[in-house]
Amino acid sequence: METGHPSTRLLAAYALGRATEGAELAVSAHLTYCAACRAEVARMEALAGALVETEGPEGEPDLEAALARLDEAEPEGGAPAPLRRGPLPAPVAEAIGVNFDEIPWRFRLPGVHEYSFRNEEGESVSLLRVRPGAAIPQHTHEAEELTVVFDGELVDGDRRYGPGDVAFADPSVDHHPRAGGDRPCICLAVLSGGLTFTGRFGRALNLFS
Repeated sequence: METGHPSTRLLAAYALGRATEGAELAVSAHLTYCAACRAEVARMEALAGALVETEGPEGEPDLEAALARLDEAEPEGGAPAPLRRGPLPAPVAEAIGVNFDEIPWRFRLPGVHEYSFRNEEGESVSLLRVRPGAAIPQHTHEAEELTVVFDGELVDGDRRYGPGDVAFADPSVDHHPRAGGDRPCICLAVLSGGLTFTGRFGRALNLFS
């Protein structure tokens, strides 16, 4: 699993406008909290712009010239932090389109409620509200999962994720995340494939999921 930040690959895809809609929303949400990643995205965007404006002897972008141009420019420190609306970053609140108190949560598991608001092109995007101590049954993934915590705490093995942190999982990860602390964990989940439950009741859960 990654640490609490998006991978360099994902930040680059976001900066170049090549991230999926769900991944773009997840990164936008993280940028609300993280000045370091905002600065990194600004640097990547500036590099992409400099590459467009430079040309080597064979018509290809001149990376060395682009990097030199960036070194000569004054650092801008990244974009300002987006606003938040209650416990949600503004990009997520805008994507949902309703106030947090009006979200029509649906029961999924004991202690776990979900609001799914985007499901297209093989990618599902939803909000989760997990009661302290409640857990998602042990599972692995068909593809990739990005989770961004907005409120409370997500505990996954020996890792703890707080507001703004990003957790990443793929088919190599078999995990049993739960809400820690004494507050409900509110988080965004972006899945590019389904879940396969692997725990004690995995076979039954897979039949009904």
